[in-house]
Amino acid sequence: MLKKIPLLKYSDTLATAIVGFIITYLFTHHSGIGVSPDSIAYVSAARNLLHQGKLMDYTGHPLVDFPAGYPLLLSGILGLTHIDPFVFMPLLNPLMFAFLIALCGYMANRMGYPAGYKTLLLICIALSPALIEVYIMLWSETLFIVMTVLFMITFRRYLYLHNIRVLLLVALICAISCTVRYAGITLIGTGGILLLFEKHPSFKVKLKHLFLFGVVSISLLVLNLIRNYHVSGTLTGMRQKGETPLLRNIYFYGDTFNDWFFFGTPHYRICLILGLVLLTLLALLFTRSISGPWRQRIPALFRGYPSFVRIALTFALLYSIFMVISATYSRYEQINSRLLSPLYIPMLFSLAYPLSMFTRRAGDRARRWWKLAGIGCFLLVLSSQLLADYQWHSDIDDDGIGGYTEDMWKDSPLVQFLQTQPSPLLPHYILYSNSPEAVYFFCNRHCQLLPQQAFPGPIRQFYAEGRLYLIWFNDGDNDAILTQEQILSHKHMVLVRHFTDGAVYMTQDDGNQKN
Repeated sequence: MLKKIPLLKYSDTLATAIVGFIITYLFTHHSGIGVSPDSIAYVSAARNLLHQGKLMDYTGHPLVDFPAGYPLLLSGILGLTHIDPFVFMPLLNPLMFAFLIALCGYMANRMGYPAGYKTLLLICIALSPALIEVYIMLWSETLFIVMTVLFMITFRRYLYLHNIRVLLLVALICAISCTVRYAGITLIGTGGILLLFEKHPSFKVKLKHLFLFGVVSISLLVLNLIRNYHVSGTLTGMRQKGETPLLRNIYFYGDTFNDWFFFGTPHYRICLILGLVLLTLLALLFTRSISGPWRQRIPALFRGYPSFVRIALTFALLYSIFMVISATYSRYEQINSRLLSPLYIPMLFSLAYPLSMFTRRAGDRARRWWKLAGIGCFLLVLSSQLLADYQWHSDIDDDGIGGYTEDMWKDSPLVQFLQTQPSPLLPHYILYSNSPEAVYFFCNRHCQLLPQQAFPGPIRQFYAEGRLYLIWFNDGDNDAILTQEQILSHKHMVLVRHFTDGAVYMTQDDGNQKN
């Protein structure tokens, strides 16, 4: 009788979703949601869009470095609730994390994992430092990861029905994902490849579906890029050429997965080999999971991959290649856990499924050993994750989440000086800083980032500026911009006040000087 109650089938999903909610909610208890420079760009754009009708960031310039989707979501919630994103995100993020775990539980049920495998899989997701790190921060990855899992679920339905309405829904998810993160283009690539290899009643039908999917999925990204070019003259902002070699990026890729699934080691060769092995393994599993007229040539061991695994493998491979190559040719933050976090769930499903497949296909005597081996792998990963979670929670409990809500920033003498009322800074002066996000976050004032050393034009404009303040934070290291020494040696500035964590300088204007 109890077996007829659907809730029991998802009881482990419900339990792990609740655990995930509690963990991420408690992690923000000390200092609130984690805030990084990207977080402040999102929130400032959301506020400016609601109050001024313009998608501008904390500098007062159009937001083009990031797509518009996530700030639009924050602005919509702000307009409906009149609650600032820094206040409602400590609740919304845990809810999204719980929803993500529920979606993964649905996928695991559909894939038919043996008893115990599914529960351990969900616990790995709920306790994953890679995902917890994202869902305690105000980052667009929180929404993007949910969109990738929704894409997998919806595309699987299309593969069974070949229905145009479902295909358009898949394309819409891809389109929205591209407005959340530019890396959403990998979802479009995933859908295109799977459509290309999928069997259809006729070649004409396949072309029609490919065309519809391509046009709809790319539409919002094209509109976003057109808007960016119209307001800034660039498609995605001013980007520097990459300085990190390909092999070094593969090392960072392998090092990230080493931290996720093992106990971690900084050894270069081990992590480089791990990165190369993972990329090769994904490529091999992908080629053995695709469908098409050559499918009969595939060894029987690799046939019968469920749709979820085929989709996950394709996305994991494309996203991995995209991140490694883009980090090689374009300069942005080093490949790390945050940038690769959308890979965690697809990789976990892709690599865990072969274990369950071997378990089901093995003989009665071998099945027990395969099952024990699979559970052992899960427990090894879980022990590594629990250790990382414990150490991380201890750090957060003492000092708060790393970023601008960390205790060190609240106790900063420079920040306290900037918050002095009335304002200690003269009006009609442009503010520049190596951490302009901090000035906006703590003082709610627009501030410009110092020019990047790779662009001479903005540097000349900065040196020619007559009225400006330079707000320098000692902890705001950024080797891409002008240094404090370079500025003081090329431009005559007067020290306003010196602090243990920074200093404030100003230019002289009309004989006025502040001491």
